[in-house]
Amino acid sequence: MRIALSSMDGMTGVLLLLLYHTCLGLDVTAPPSQTALFKSRVVLPCTFRVNAPPINPQFLAIIWSFETKELLRFDNKEKVVSDDGVSLDEQAARQGNASLTIYNVAIANHGTYKCLVIYSPDRTSRDIRLNVQATPMVKIHKMGLHKYEKNQVDCSITGFFPKESLIVTWLRNDIKIQGGSNMGLLQIGADGTFRVNSSIILTPDQIKDRPSIICQVEHVSLQKPIQDGFLVTYKVAPKVQLTSSSTEDGNEYLYVCEARGFSPEPLSINWLVDGKMANLSRGSEDGLFNKEIYYRVNIKEGNVSERISCNIQHEALNSPVTKTLEVQGYNKCKPHCHLGLVVLISLLVSSLVFIGYILFIRKRKHSKHFQMSHIHEELVRGNEEKVNLYCMASKCPEKVDVTWMITVQEQKLIIIPESPANKDEEAGPLISHEYTVKTDQTEDSGLHNTITVLSFNPTISSHKNTEVKCKLQCGGRCEERTLNFSFSYKKPSVKGPIDLSLDDSGNVLCSLTLENFSPRNVQMKWNCGVGINHELPSTEDIKKNQDHTFQCNSTCRIPKDFFIDPGSKVRVTWTHGSLDQPGSQELSLKDFPWRPEMGDIIVPPLVHNGEAKLRCVIRGYFPDNLEVKWLRREAGKPDLYELPSSSDRYKIPVLEVIQESDKTYTCTASLIVSVLLKTEHKSEFICRVTRPSLETPLERRTGELTVTGIPTVTLKQNGNTLTAEISHFYPEEITVTWSRTKEKSQPPNNFEKYEEKDYSITPESDGTFTVISSIIHKKSHMPHMTNKDKLYKITVEHDSLKKTFEKIFLKGKDHFEDVTEKHIKVEPDQAEMSNSEAVVQHEGEETQTLVQPHKNSNDKKKNEKKNKKPKK
Repeated sequence: MRIALSSMDGMTGVLLLLLYHTCLGLDVTAPPSQTALFKSRVVLPCTFRVNAPPINPQFLAIIWSFETKELLRFDNKEKVVSDDGVSLDEQAARQGNASLTIYNVAIANHGTYKCLVIYSPDRTSRDIRLNVQATPMVKIHKMGLHKYEKNQVDCSITGFFPKESLIVTWLRNDIKIQGGSNMGLLQIGADGTFRVNSSIILTPDQIKDRPSIICQVEHVSLQKPIQDGFLVTYKVAPKVQLTSSSTEDGNEYLYVCEARGFSPEPLSINWLVDGKMANLSRGSEDGLFNKEIYYRVNIKEGNVSERISCNIQHEALNSPVTKTLEVQGYNKCKPHCHLGLVVLISLLVSSLVFIGYILFIRKRKHSKHFQMSHIHEELVRGNEEKVNLYCMASKCPEKVDVTWMITVQEQKLIIIPESPANKDEEAGPLISHEYTVKTDQTEDSGLHNTITVLSFNPTISSHKNTEVKCKLQCGGRCEERTLNFSFSYKKPSVKGPIDLSLDDSGNVLCSLTLENFSPRNVQMKWNCGVGINHELPSTEDIKKNQDHTFQCNSTCRIPKDFFIDPGSKVRVTWTHGSLDQPGSQELSLKDFPWRPEMGDIIVPPLVHNGEAKLRCVIRGYFPDNLEVKWLRREAGKPDLYELPSSSDRYKIPVLEVIQESDKTYTCTASLIVSVLLKTEHKSEFICRVTRPSLETPLERRTGELTVTGIPTVTLKQNGNTLTAEISHFYPEEITVTWSRTKEKSQPPNNFEKYEEKDYSITPESDGTFTVISSIIHKKSHMPHMTNKDKLYKITVEHDSLKKTFEKIFLKGKDHFEDVTEKHIKVEPDQAEMSNSEAVVQHEGEETQTLVQPHKNSNDKKKNEKKNKKPKK
């Protein structure tokens, strides 16, 4: 971590302050340990208290360290710089809160931290052990199992810390499996977390009846165990068939690779020519799966011989299964080959009878080997849906007659491809204009191969439940296949609520994603305003998924001015062919994530007859439509009343609002109070924030306030009498002491207490107190002493004083002379701490001195004065 450290000069300044600061007592509080989750935010609590608040920042220093490394240093001359994951609130530190915030907790943050607080001349530290925990993730590797063999199942546990207290349990139907499990080697990742694999060997008896197998993990970071599992399925290897057919013009081959009867479902089909894939998968009635994949090859001019292979990979196979066919090309006839054609035709004609006889024999023989495939379904998704139904036949000694039949809304329809001889008038009307049939037939060694394709655009109304039959006739044999086809649109699903963010101009970016819908055509609209009647422009990004469905992300930019009105709302609507009515989502200001966060009210020292400015910072809100009110509770009363924006005693300045780099707003709410002891002592102020996005207002309270009165010292003389009037002080406890030296030549520290002539204390109407104390100079009867030989000193001690008030006087012939500066050395730092100055003038005249509040009075003396009457 990189934190700015104070310079030696700054530290020297702090040490000088410590030398002149009286021991006041310091108490630091922190828990022995703290727990934080990996990548979270944590606060290490550390608070301190001095026996004589409020805290004077001039005598305060805070140092945080981790293990042996210093992380952060804060004192009155050094600003905290925290750009590497840690921070300290300076304002809170001046109020007694030295807590350290760590952002994005890492495993490296695990260890012991020290909070050292120096409040001159005391220093106290506390150690805090930060225990970082990372919750594990568990993933069992689901797989099909061999039914009659032993099987190993693996489970990965990743991202946990600490490594201790990890317990992995294997369950079968929620009952612990005894034995057979093994824990792998523990490994550590780049982020400091751990990972480990656990495996178990399952016997055939343990996987009988398809039980559930669960990997359960317990860890100190988890409140309850987590688990992952699966229901046992058995491995069944696929049966693979590869068929092909060319078009009539011979320019294209269509290959169909069919895998049937396998389990579990995941299966990979690859064409070895270029690896292109096109998948369609569906389940069968026996719980096993079928999968077809199509591949087209264009044949160029000239002799072409290319091996096309279909490669099947499945976990039930020990090695992949590969089926291979050849693509046979052809030569277009050149002009010089026509003579050869004539000769060839002559030979063919002369032997027609013989060939016909041979074909008849072969037809009867090979018709027994005639094969017909299932109907393969290919759904092509785009702006419009299209269905292609394929059916293939092979090893027929003559051309195959093709008939497609489709039952739509309980009406049987006959679709006649090219051959009208296949028409069956009793079966139903012809609707070939709505359907397209293309049949390709090729011949190889006297045997015919046929592929026929039925294509149409499906609709929900016509093809919700449809039966399709393909009838193929080869010689005297007839084969028929049936497919139950059901078509429906795929309705869009909504991916989460409307997502909100702020752009560089402070406008609101709204976006919503629709997923897994088909067909592609979808419309999305955005509206905003109080009546949601203002349509806004938007952009849509539509992408096609691997399963041929679509997803659409719609984004709309809404100017921030739209949200000033608390009734403003945002609505997005979408229409799609699968929906009976438009879908919609809506949000209002209360759904905005940018909610205000209030800090504590910062209260300066409250001095009678002075002015104080209370401040409260509100952060992280958007838009800028915050309402702040100040309320007051009188001492000893429960009721609150709202303060006006301006009055004789209270003023509420306009909010100080700034926009942060993340485009949210921060404001400072202030209250200026003309402090009177009688009204503000033990009263309470409340800062209340209201906003449309808040269900209940936010509040921060000052707690009962403490007001002090600073003594005003008036010194006056009348002949040999010196009188001190100390007024406007609170609380009542005060100490006034007179002392003198026997001789002028004696050092100043040889003062002896001198008895007052008069002492009285009087409560005033404003709640403060007044003390009058006087002494009389007695003439010496010693011949060697004169009236000028006596030094007199007055000392005033009170909680509100920065330092003890002292004045020294020399009794002149007819007046007292202030000689304080001659006998008390005032250091620069002390001069800054005390603005007191008094001069005793001639008889009948007086000087008033207002002594500033002392934020650090002596604890020992304070304890002596506590609960005592004024001392004479």
